Amino acid sequence: MLLLSLISSIGYSQNVNLEKINDGLFTDSLNSKIKIYLDCDDCNASFFRRNLVYSDFVRDTKLADIHVFVTEQRTAANGTEYGFNFIGQNQYSDIQYKLKTVSPQDETDLLKWGRLLKIVDAGLLPYLSRTPDFSGVRIEHDAANIPKMVFDDPWDFWVFRLDFGTNFSGEKSKKEYSLNTSLRADRITDVYKFKSELAYDLDKEIYNDDDEVFTSVKRESEFNARLIYSLNSRWSVGVFGKLYSSTYLNLNKAFNLGPAIEYNIFPWDRSDSKVFTVSYIVRPNYYSYNQETLFAQMEEWRTTEALKLSLLLRQPWGAIENTIEGSHFFHDFSKNRLSLESETSVRVLKGLFFFMEVETDLSHDQLYLPAGDITREAVLLQQNKLATNFEMSGKLGVRYTFGSNFNNIVNQRL
Repeated sequence: MLLLSLISSIGYSQNVNLEKINDGLFTDSLNSKIKIYLDCDDCNASFFRRNLVYSDFVRDTKLADIHVFVTEQRTAANGTEYGFNFIGQNQYSDIQYKLKTVSPQDETDLLKWGRLLKIVDAGLLPYLSRTPDFSGVRIEHDAANIPKMVFDDPWDFWVFRLDFGTNFSGEKSKKEYSLNTSLRADRITDVYKFKSELAYDLDKEIYNDDDEVFTSVKRESEFNARLIYSLNSRWSVGVFGKLYSSTYLNLNKAFNLGPAIEYNIFPWDRSDSKVFTVSYIVRPNYYSYNQETLFAQMEEWRTTEALKLSLLLRQPWGAIENTIEGSHFFHDFSKNRLSLESETSVRVLKGLFFFMEVETDLSHDQLYLPAGDITREAVLLQQNKLATNFEMSGKLGVRYTFGSNFNNIVNQRL
């Protein structure tokens, strides 16, 4: 009852008398109700089933009359834009369209679910109009309470975020402590995009072994910024810059600044469902090292170029997000790197999903490696990056769900 009263206070309640349903005046007939496959990660299943009482929820899109496929993408103000794709099937196959809504970053789950429910309600009306249930639908519109849209942004599109965190743990022979802090400042419009971040990380570990103390301290600090200008619906240009230091990478300080250009095969207004970009960037780099490197350098200027392909597809059958990037130093083409990141989830058949996550680096560009032998203590404490030409991590699996396709009952009892 508390949940129902909160929902009604938001103003997204459905025009159906639940007491009449419990009294049997409304029947849960699989033949009379429209069948929905709600493909939405942020849509709370219990909340939607409790409120969309004029529909049946199914677990397989092939059994649905309407496939509601929901996409998500982050907004400049750190909110979330939801794109609702209503895909009619069977007798509703001629009705397909899209609605959007934006949830602010400070919106609670209950308010967000109410917002998404309102969009689903509106989107299902054309389908519902073809059923006998449409006679019981009432649409209310209070024009007197609609505020006038006056655009006045005192922050001029600027969004700031401050993060600060620390954690520690300890036992008789081991103590760990870390400090992580960052400040972000972003300004994003339709034409310009500026993003920047200042971050500092400290990790300290202390080990006791037979009255001998080993200490590992790793520090990283970084400031990066980028300015992107949209030339048209597909082309963009920009400038990238970065200033950083890392004891783990033997960098006292490092700096780079360079131009970039990007082309999206699809127009950017379709970015919630598909993006396929080709980007190219040139970076002059300055490095100052804590220790002399394997190449007998304490500081140097080196220029790199990189080409990156990115593919993002969000479709009813699943999602694919792949990025491949190749780069090299101009002074020595053998100093190069090839990186691949891939995330794929595909609906194979009823209830069965295949998923794969892979990150791979073929690296031959470790100019920062210190000369001389690294002590066993430093290796065990992971104080320095070790020489390698290959790094890989991955996850591969299947997910299968089976059972009743027409169970709409909500039961939250203990």
